[in-house]
Amino acid sequence: MKILMASHGYPPTVSGVTLVVQKLARAMVARGHGVTVVTASDRGEPYEAEDEGVRLVRVSSHDNPFWSEAPIPVVSRKTLDGIVETFEPDVLHIHDAALLALQFLRLSRRIEAPLVASCYYVPRFVTRYLGGEITEDVVEAAIWAYSVWLLNQCDRVVFATRAHRDFFQDQGLKAPTALISNGLDIHRYRPADGADEGIEARYALPAGPRILFVSRLARDKAIDVLIRAMPAVRAEVPTACLLLVGRGDYRPALEQLVEALGLEEAVRFLGFVPEDDMPALYRACACFAIASTYEVQSLPTLQALATGLPVVAADAVALPEIVKDGVNGYLTPPGDHEAVAEAIVRILTDPERAAAMAREGLAIVQPHAEEHTFDLYEELYCSLF
Repeated sequence: MKILMASHGYPPTVSGVTLVVQKLARAMVARGHGVTVVTASDRGEPYEAEDEGVRLVRVSSHDNPFWSEAPIPVVSRKTLDGIVETFEPDVLHIHDAALLALQFLRLSRRIEAPLVASCYYVPRFVTRYLGGEITEDVVEAAIWAYSVWLLNQCDRVVFATRAHRDFFQDQGLKAPTALISNGLDIHRYRPADGADEGIEARYALPAGPRILFVSRLARDKAIDVLIRAMPAVRAEVPTACLLLVGRGDYRPALEQLVEALGLEEAVRFLGFVPEDDMPALYRACACFAIASTYEVQSLPTLQALATGLPVVAADAVALPEIVKDGVNGYLTPPGDHEAVAEAIVRILTDPERAAAMAREGLAIVQPHAEEHTFDLYEELYCSLF
């Protein structure tokens, strides 16, 4: 089978979506399928490359005003038609809802190939970057209308969680859907086995209990809520430290907030951490915290659970599907830094309860093993013929 995918980005551009696309593309190649991914060039100029058997067609790109590390792909109709003529795909799969998606919709109709869409966003995520309440309401309504229209043109729409699918069905989505977790490697992301991994020395980690956050440093992630929680956390656990892993345009604003609150010793920016070090870094922490209200699944949260961490998460969108309040972590009202602080303190000051939550988290995360994800996608592709 030949699968032609479209994605706004692909590593070295790092986000939840780009990493999912990469591992799915690699997995399908490993299973004997041909995969070509059309994505933005990380150089601006178009070029082709290969990633573990995946053919990458990196098309021309322009600067993204909202995310400097994720350029916007721009490709001509002629270029895409040429890709289709040489590759002759059996299935088209879009991981993008913008210009590439519209181009792939046209292609699917022209060559009469089934079109699959994986959805990774809610429209209010886009409006989060626009100012003015009235403007946001108008823009969000328009994005909902466009998104539902686009997805209704597809032969199958994939969501990672029921909550996410319900959002779209409530807005009028009628296309057939499938629920497939974004998946994670539970063989790498697992509890500590007692080995000295050297992670503490390598990153000069503080000695006290560590609260971990992993993602892009972007406004939509509500990282400021976690930072504002730290004074109350430190009042109860003076040596506690928040570790922020990731890059992003919002880092200067977050650093200013840390300085304004006098939290230089309580918040540590680790920047980009290579994937090889990530499982050990999770295992070196006492809990994971996420305050974002835009998560349609959250791979870092799954990784935290798989490594045996209790989680403090916002009670919003899909996070309650993997974080059960009082079972494997705590859910807090969106934007409530005081509730976040209280939940973190409860975990840090009750080791027995934290250990019980860790065990529950391991059970909850097992169905999200990436092998199951790959099986379901392969079955989906085959079912369209």
